[in-house]
Amino acid sequence: MARDPCVVCKMRWNVLMIIFLLIIIGIGAFYTGISLAPTTTVTATFLTTLTSTVTPSNAIIKDTTPRVGIVIAMLDEARYIFEIFDLEKSFAAMGYNFSVGKIAGKPVVIVISGIGEEAAAGAVMAMSTLFNIKWAVNIGTAGAHSYDHDTGDVIVAARIVPYGNRRYLSYENWRYMRLGITLVNGTWFRFLYLNTSNELLDLAERASREISLPPTPANLIGRNQDYYSKIFLNGTIASANIWTANSTYILRIHQELSTDAEEMEAYGFGLTCYRLRIPFIKIAVISNNELTGSPWSPESIMISMRNGAKLLMKMIELGG
Repeated sequence: MARDPCVVCKMRWNVLMIIFLLIIIGIGAFYTGISLAPTTTVTATFLTTLTSTVTPSNAIIKDTTPRVGIVIAMLDEARYIFEIFDLEKSFAAMGYNFSVGKIAGKPVVIVISGIGEEAAAGAVMAMSTLFNIKWAVNIGTAGAHSYDHDTGDVIVAARIVPYGNRRYLSYENWRYMRLGITLVNGTWFRFLYLNTSNELLDLAERASREISLPPTPANLIGRNQDYYSKIFLNGTIASANIWTANSTYILRIHQELSTDAEEMEAYGFGLTCYRLRIPFIKIAVISNNELTGSPWSPESIMISMRNGAKLLMKMIELGG
């Protein structure tokens, strides 16, 4: 039976079109990576990847509970704050040890910063990253700059001055430098004294009216007589990575800057709080006095820190 040439041509044309379409589909699949796996598998893989990207296992989850942040340089000082502290948990993060719990029933976090301005500044930054800080306090031992203060006294700082900011022409000829801070717009804002938060000074004053301090034993006082410790509410704290053990230099610093005591963390702590807009206060407890001969010792740390802890606990109770 003879075939119609037109029909044969149409059949050949259809076969060629089918082959052409198969080639096009194959090339497209190769370049676009079309998967023959079920759609659900692709979706599950995508969701797993997305979840891992949004919340990685090492993500920092901030504790949103409003807390008082307490920065302490040394464990020898912190142990007396832990006496009034109810621990809930402790952990290490960002290079610091944190203890989370309560004082006087109010939420707090304690961080051991280590000694020095930079250590204290880093501790504040880490603490503010991990926690919701209502207000912050740096509490620790200090050496007196005046005959009016001695072991066991508690000085609440209204001002912190960085007495290490000096321009030396000679060992005897030097002056203080107003370094201040550089603002985000590049403006250099110079100041010498860093003021603490007025509302926390008021809180300290209220707390001081509700507590009393025990006398300091005579063996801790250079004058070898019992000393009745006091709370000073308008203090000026000298702060630098320096321990001044020379009475001549102490008196010069006191004369020029009206300082009550010196220590090594307050300015780094305070300036970081200032930048982060965290209300802050410094509580310096006198552990020694080069002028009166009152020695620095483990017992003087204990006496002074327990006095400071007493004030801090009342402050947290009233305003924590």
